Amino acid sequence: MTGVSGCGSEEGSPVPKESQIVGLWKNPGGDWIDFKKSGTGTVSPGAQLQLNSLVKASEAKEVCGFSWKVETVPEGGSKWVSMNFKESRCSSGLGITGLNYYYEDSSGKLLLANPVELPQPDEVYSRSNRM
Repeated sequence: MTGVSGCGSEEGSPVPKESQIVGLWKNPGGDWIDFKKSGTGTVSPGAQLQLNSLVKASEAKEVCGFSWKVETVPEGGSKWVSMNFKESRCSSGLGITGLNYYYEDSSGKLLLANPVELPQPDEVYSRSNRM
């Protein structure tokens, strides 16, 4: 994958526009994240567990709301899709987190994944056309 945000190898790859992020994203296991044009969104229980390993399955909400935007990673440097979860709506373990963006080498397709160096296949989200 090229254009990996958050780890310094995004040079030459465009930062996605917020309009490219809007929509439903799913991973191979069926977990989903839905980014709305309004800068809000919802996330499935399985995706909540992936976003923060400290969240226990019993704490995950059926649907959890958040606000989002494409911005600079808190540590500085590159961009990512930040997600801000309010404690009153979701598990207290989520707080502020985000997803790195990637461009698939073969197709140039935009992907989103947990901010780790080598995300596992079930941690990678691609745009979905249906729920």
